[in-house]
Amino acid sequence: MPVNRTLLQWSRTVHIYLSIALLLVLVFFSVTGITLNHANTLTGEPVVTTRTLDSLPDLPLDEAGMIADSPELAQFLRDEFGLRRSFVTLQGDGDLLVIDYRAPGRSAFVEIDAFAGTANYELTDFGLVAMFNDLHKARDTDVIWKALVDISGVLLVLFSLAGFVLLLPNNYRFKRVSLFSLIGITAISVLYWLAAG
Repeated sequence: MPVNRTLLQWSRTVHIYLSIALLLVLVFFSVTGITLNHANTLTGEPVVTTRTLDSLPDLPLDEAGMIADSPELAQFLRDEFGLRRSFVTLQGDGDLLVIDYRAPGRSAFVEIDAFAGTANYELTDFGLVAMFNDLHKARDTDVIWKALVDISGVLLVLFSLAGFVLLLPNNYRFKRVSLFSLIGITAISVLYWLAAG
């Protein structure tokens, strides 16, 4: 099939450079796709770490006498528990300030009792495989990682389309690839139908 020479050159360049750029992305998402399928057998028991503070620094209070969301609170969370304020949610519950932190493969819970002047901390570490699985799904990640996943998806589509364009001038190879693609799509559709049945 005749194809515009400029389109072929552009496709070759895109395909080559994107294959280099996306190598690690493809490997990462392929391996973590496997670990996601076998999460129950590949992830260990979560490790739970607890800690209690019997005294609190002077933290600013709001009008209701509760600990206020302040730079001092952010500094306290960072210094004592290694938690960044931008990654936690705060919720008042009577005299308690409940802090929830979630990250790939980890979660933490801090309960600060303003009246008693104490804090209870619990960190659950689900392990390295769980962290990679969460990164695969962009679960509990920030906007930068989510953008990276989206950009990778767009680049993978461009990579695939450029490879398809490169096949067009070669009738023999194009027919073989089309045949195998049709067989692959049919097999996947049948397997999906059986699995979803």
